[in-house]
Amino acid sequence: MNERVVALDARLTRQMSVGMKTYVRELVARLPEIVPEMRFLIYSNENLAARTSNARFVPVSPAVARNGGFGEQFVYPRQLRGGGADLIHYMSVYAPRRSPQAHVYTIHDLIHLRYPSYFSWKVPPYYRLVVGPVARSARAVLTDAACTVADLQRYLGVDQTRVRVVPLGVSGAFTLDDAQRVQRAVMIRSRLGLVRPFILYAGNHRPHKNLMTLVRAWQALEAPCDLVITEDGSLGVEDAGHKAGPGQLHLTGTIDVQDLISLYAGCAATVQPSLYEGFGLSVLEAMACGAPAVVAQTPVLLEVGGDAVDTFPPTDVPALTRALTRLLSDERHAEDRRRAGRERVQHFTWDATARATADVYREMLR
Repeated sequence: MNERVVALDARLTRQMSVGMKTYVRELVARLPEIVPEMRFLIYSNENLAARTSNARFVPVSPAVARNGGFGEQFVYPRQLRGGGADLIHYMSVYAPRRSPQAHVYTIHDLIHLRYPSYFSWKVPPYYRLVVGPVARSARAVLTDAACTVADLQRYLGVDQTRVRVVPLGVSGAFTLDDAQRVQRAVMIRSRLGLVRPFILYAGNHRPHKNLMTLVRAWQALEAPCDLVITEDGSLGVEDAGHKAGPGQLHLTGTIDVQDLISLYAGCAATVQPSLYEGFGLSVLEAMACGAPAVVAQTPVLLEVGGDAVDTFPPTDVPALTRALTRLLSDERHAEDRRRAGRERVQHFTWDATARATADVYREMLR
C-alpha cells in the first residue's frame, strides 16, 4: 500500500487562543511518532521542527498566516494542493472556504455563535461564510466534548454522524506530587501576600463566566477566606469586592503558566461557575495540580469533571456557598476531592488525544 500523506494546518495566528495554540503544538509533536505509517506535511508560520523522518515542516508566508484574508482564502489552497496530501487536517476554525483536498476540521466549541454579542461584529459572517461551509464539506469534524455535537448540527448544519469527539489532554507541567504542591503553595502565598485560605477562579471575565455568582457565594462564607481571580475584566467584580466579605479579593491580572500552577497548588478550592464551556480544560489542569474543584452543573463541566468534582446549579449562590464551606471545613472531604481529581485526570492525556485523532485519519483514508 502506498504511504498516505496528511497535511497538518498548524498555523499559529494572533486570533487563536492560548488553548487553540496548545492543541496544535501538542498534536504536531506527537502525531508523526504515533502514526509512523503515514507521512506528515506540517504547514506553519512557526518552525515546528519535525522530530521524525516521516514529517516535514512547510513554512507559510505572513499573508497566509493572517486569518480571513486573501492569503488564507486564495494563496494557501494553492500551496496545499501543491503538497499532494491525501487528507488535510484544519486544526482550528480558520481555514480556506474551499479546501483543495479531502479534509477533517477541528471545531473546539461554538461560543461565538451561542454568545455573538461578546465578540466582534465580524465573527458571525466569518462563521456563516467560512466555518459553516468548511464544516459541512469535511469528511469528519473533530470536537472536544459530546455536548458540542448538537450545537454543530444546530448552528452549522453538520450531520452528527460525521462528528468525532476527541477530548483534549492536560500538559505534564500541571501534574504535581504532594511535595511539589506544598512547595509551590508556600511560594505563591508569600509572593502575593495570601495569609488566609483562598478560593481561585482562573479565566476570562466574559458574562457567560458567571463570576458574580462566585463573588456573592464567597461573600456569604463565614470562615476567613480570600478570593483570587486571574486575568483582566470589568464586570463589576472590583466593586463587589469592596463589600463585606470573609477576606480580601485579589485581582491578579494576566499571569504566566508557572504562577497559575502555583495558585492551583495553593488554593483551598478552584471554582468554574461558567454557564457555557467548550471543554473545561482549566478544571482538569486544576485537578492535576491537586486542587479540589467546584463546577457549575453545565453539560461539558459535568462531562469532564465526572464524579471527581463538587457541583452546584449555575446561578444558585447558596448552593455554591455550601459547597465551598464544606471544602473549607472538612479536610477529609477536601483530600478525597484531591485524590479523585488526580485519578480523573489520568484519562485526559495529549497522547490519548493524538491517538484518537490518528484513528480519525485512518478511518477517513480507508
